[in-house]
Amino acid sequence: MGVRIHFLNVGSGDCTIVHFPYREVKNNQGQVIKTKEERITFIDLNHYDDQAEYENVLNYYKNSNDFRDTNGKLKPIFRFICSHPHMDHIYGLSKLFNDTELEIINFWDLEHEFVPEDLDYNEQYQNDWETYQEIRKGYTLRIIKTYREDSPRNYWKDYEDRITILSPSLKLIKMAHYNEDGSKKEQVEIDEMSYALLIRVNNKKIILGGDGQERVWNDIFENCKEEIAGCSVLKASHHGHESGFHEEAIKIMKPQFIVFSNSKQEDEQNGASDKYKMVLPNTTIYKTHEFRTIIADIPFNDTEDIAFYRS
Repeated sequence: MGVRIHFLNVGSGDCTIVHFPYREVKNNQGQVIKTKEERITFIDLNHYDDQAEYENVLNYYKNSNDFRDTNGKLKPIFRFICSHPHMDHIYGLSKLFNDTELEIINFWDLEHEFVPEDLDYNEQYQNDWETYQEIRKGYTLRIIKTYREDSPRNYWKDYEDRITILSPSLKLIKMAHYNEDGSKKEQVEIDEMSYALLIRVNNKKIILGGDGQERVWNDIFENCKEEIAGCSVLKASHHGHESGFHEEAIKIMKPQFIVFSNSKQEDEQNGASDKYKMVLPNTTIYKTHEFRTIIADIPFNDTEDIAFYRS
């Protein structure tokens, strides 16, 4: 088993689960010289209890054999990464964190002053926002707030999960909060400082683009060309919208596979399939609203191909 990535069908939102399996590293004599612990990473959440067309995230996690041990016990979530706290990225957070069967060890957050303007119309989002604020206090689990220039990175090691932060940078965090004249913005542009991540599986690169748009991708393009070059899988930024499409970066990344996490209506109104195909006519695009939940198996052996299949 390689690294398995679950792109959940959650409509106009995001939820990705990255499953790093237990691994043994052996020398030429077949002796185990190092072990790498199993780790499960949740990136964002858009959970519905009552919409049959979308994945019930909690049920999905509890019912998948990937996430239970040989005794049937539910495996802990090693890290939950909140790319940014817009509603479609933390919807259902209160239910996830208050579920007594689930254990969450680390929570990745952003250093920000964002406050949503649309809490009143959605009771669930109010509950999720309150839960998010409680989590940020760090009373119940470890809070990690990091950024691209952060060094040393004490929270993971290169020989383990091999996560590289592409965004946010310190510059992007500042620009999300302040105008050019130094005055504070009326509303923090939180999606323009969302996490964008690169995961390496030996020589294969998987890029999870977050919700960043032109400003974010200009920053990544200017500062991370070597890191993003020649990726295998791209989870398209901003749900595959045209606003998240950056032609120069796409030409460098040259992904074999692109995943859109979106709804049918969202794709019809804002989808950038044609733009991606114009630059990369041979790439394969998977959309969660068409294929529903999609799983990608990323083998450790570089001679083996990546496989996509429906859950």
